[in-house]
Parts: sequence; C-alpha cells; structure tokens
Amino acid sequence: MNVILVVVTKEPSSPACSRYDFEEKLLERVLRNELAIETMLKEIRETNLNVKSTLGALDKSKDDMDSKLTNAIRSGMTQISDLTQNASMTISEIKKEAALLKQNASMTISEIKKEAALLKGMHLIQLWKRLPVICFV
Repeated sequence: MNVILVVVTKEPSSPACSRYDFEEKLLERVLRNELAIETMLKEIRETNLNVKSTLGALDKSKDDMDSKLTNAIRSGMTQISDLTQNASMTISEIKKEAALLKQNASMTISEIKKEAALLKGMHLIQLWKRLPVICFV
C-alpha cells in the first residue's frame, strides 16, 4: 500500500484579521488624525492671532511714521519759505544800503572837491598876503 498524501494550502497575502480588529485599528488611526488636526488648527489660530497683532502694530507704526514725515516736510517747507523771505528782505536791505552808501560817497567826493577848492583859494590868499606889496602913492 502506497499512500500519497498531498496537502495543498494557500497562504493569504495579508495576515488574517477579524473584522473587529480592522475596525479598531481604523478607529485608532482616525482618532490620531483628528487629534493631530485639532493640534494643527490650534497652532494655526495662534499664528493667525500673532500675525493680526503684528500687522496692527505695523499699521500703527506706519501711521506714526507718515505723520512724522508729513510734519517734518511741513516744517521744512515753512523754514524754507521763511528763509527765502528773509533772504529777499536782506537782499533788498543790502540794495538800499548800497544806494545810500553810493549817495553818501558821491556827496563826500563833492564835498572833498569843494574843500580842496577852498583850501586852494585860501592857500592862494595866504600866498598873496606874503607877497610884498608895493604901494605907489
């Protein structure tokens, strides 16, 4: 008697799991993902608040800088206007002073000429006085 026993078995490609085990693992994964998503959402909200507060501070800083710049420009324009007005007044004053000096100088020159003529005349008179006078009587 020859007996040949042939046993053929097929090994499954994945380990055999009961339906309960599969659902439990799936539920665990869903819960882990939900916890991770909640944590990320919390971090995103915190980041959003930080960004909003930083943007608010930047807007306030920008507004402050704009007002300071506007004030500086106005002040500079006012100072330039004042300086220009003072310069034009100074130039007109210098012109007036120059005209007065010129007038005084011309008057002084004419006075010097008159005095020189007078001195010449007096000198001549003195010279005449020194000359011996001969009288014919």
